[in-house]
Amino acid sequence: MQCFQFGNLTIINDKKAFGEFALHLQSPWRLTNSNEIIVGSSDLYEQADENAEYDPDFEWDKFNANLRDVKLEKLFSDNKLIVVSANVDTFGGLVINFDNNVSLTVFPDLSSKAENEYWRLIDNRNTKTKHYESWSTGYEIG
Repeated sequence: MQCFQFGNLTIINDKKAFGEFALHLQSPWRLTNSNEIIVGSSDLYEQADENAEYDPDFEWDKFNANLRDVKLEKLFSDNKLIVVSANVDTFGGLVINFDNNVSLTVFPDLSSKAENEYWRLIDNRNTKTKHYESWSTGYEIG
């Protein structure tokens, strides 16, 4: 699961940070600009060094050992992304457009009729947190 934080961050014990809103993704996603895919969910399984030779012992699940971690760190350190618009589609997809021509696209790719959660948006601004959830069966507010 990939988690993105939005809004002002609250930091706990100098380590854990959470935003006013959190977006938890359990579907494929990508961040793009008009020229390229900047980073995508499957970059998790690529080595951080794009020019490195294939390593059968590559440990993708170590922090900053994979291409996704490295590219996300660079994107967020180089840019302050401000949401301009967000749209959902009939199939549980989501597109968030940012002010600097960057877009986050979430695209569920399951045809199964089983109940699957694609993503959820969490409002962390108060103790009566609401979740806006995208499921294979539709949208819910939980």
